[in-house]
Amino acid sequence: MRTKSEAIVCFISNLLPLYTHVQVEGQTCALSLLDGTTVAPLVDHDTGLSDDDAWVMVYWQGNPDRKSEVSATLFASHAVLRYIELRSAGLPADAFRNERDRLSEHFGHKTGASLYFAEGWVEPESAVRMKRWGAKVFGVLASVLAKHFGVS
Repeated sequence: MRTKSEAIVCFISNLLPLYTHVQVEGQTCALSLLDGTTVAPLVDHDTGLSDDDAWVMVYWQGNPDRKSEVSATLFASHAVLRYIELRSAGLPADAFRNERDRLSEHFGHKTGASLYFAEGWVEPESAVRMKRWGAKVFGVLASVLAKHFGVS
């Protein structure tokens, strides 16, 4: 049975083409194809951390001397956002949000953990309608004024 940390690292390693699987000292790790950073599950029974804490060891640019223990869910949240940015480039914001929500649900199903996404401000539909209405009114007004003053 895999620990939560191992499940999260496995999930990250499936975010192709940003990450891939790599074996390091008998552990399945995630390797960043952008900069060589390696993410390994951290299962240390001496620290007293429960598996619910889910931590990973990040070897920056694959350098064993440059490492950090970080929250697995926070690291995964950043990885998933970058993955979605890559996949939804040029698409409407709704496509980004839908993919984010879908992957967040899939992450929860596969790992038993939750991703963290800061909630951005979403403009209310009433404000969007007012802007559209204002643009139409301004367009008509500008057209009438141009005809009145003979501007072509």
